Amino acid sequence: MTTTWHLIGKIKPHALSESRLQLHYAIQFIAATGAALAEPLPDYSHTSLAWHPGLEVFVGSAIQAPQPFQVALDPVSLKLMLLNEQSEAIATLPLPGKTMAAGLDWLQQAVAQLGVDGSKIAFLTYPPDDFPDHPLAHGAAFATHQALALSELTDYYANTHPLFQAIMATTEDATATRIWPHHFDMATLIMLPGTKNGSPFTVGVGLSPGDANYNEPYWYVSPYPYPETASLPALNGDGFWHTQHWVGAVLPASRLTAPVSVETQQQQVESFLQAALETSITLLQSASPVKV
Repeated sequence: MTTTWHLIGKIKPHALSESRLQLHYAIQFIAATGAALAEPLPDYSHTSLAWHPGLEVFVGSAIQAPQPFQVALDPVSLKLMLLNEQSEAIATLPLPGKTMAAGLDWLQQAVAQLGVDGSKIAFLTYPPDDFPDHPLAHGAAFATHQALALSELTDYYANTHPLFQAIMATTEDATATRIWPHHFDMATLIMLPGTKNGSPFTVGVGLSPGDANYNEPYWYVSPYPYPETASLPALNGDGFWHTQHWVGAVLPASRLTAPVSVETQQQQVESFLQAALETSITLLQSASPVKV
């Protein structure tokens, strides 16, 4: 068991939605740079982010340039950064008080100083009604004085990253842990032997900071193809099965045991993830998929 867990729940999970949206928009600078300047990969992971546990920042793909760099974001201060190959900040922009357009203008000029064409960087577009709308998309500036909520959100990612690293270390054919800019979820995908009706067996293990399904952070384990939902087994850690539009085991942050401690929180999340993963693998081996 890891020993670096930060106690979460200092701010109620449902009170994090505004800061979560601000952070979701802030990571789009990283994704845009990867999409424009990184080596394209078929799974689009060049647009994804990683969690840097040493710096406690989100980092994007390595960009090959006369001065190689990565774009990073400090999630507590909302400071946009360019890091060199030694992970040292060589340019920074505090986003609070700035608009998305101002941030993009700074980013384009900053990377041009490193020898690449910054004009190629443009924000990604997503399917209609599948990305959260916010005043930031319409010219508003990033808010100030939200460090407490952002710190709380950051703890979810910092706590979960080593749990996923442990799953990867003990599970064959698990992808690297990535943070995807579309839904802002941190996830690893486990590939399993076999297919069903042409679909390969997979299990996605992830953390969402909140979305249209649940307006709070939640952990999930989703087997695919989706199993029959009529008789899904009970889950450890006070988790439950989500069955609307997708099927997966879910543990919302509001279900963390109270009174809380570092040890009980960590044990509950670890127990939920491990048991839900084992259950999902068993379901894939025995259940028939259905459409939801």
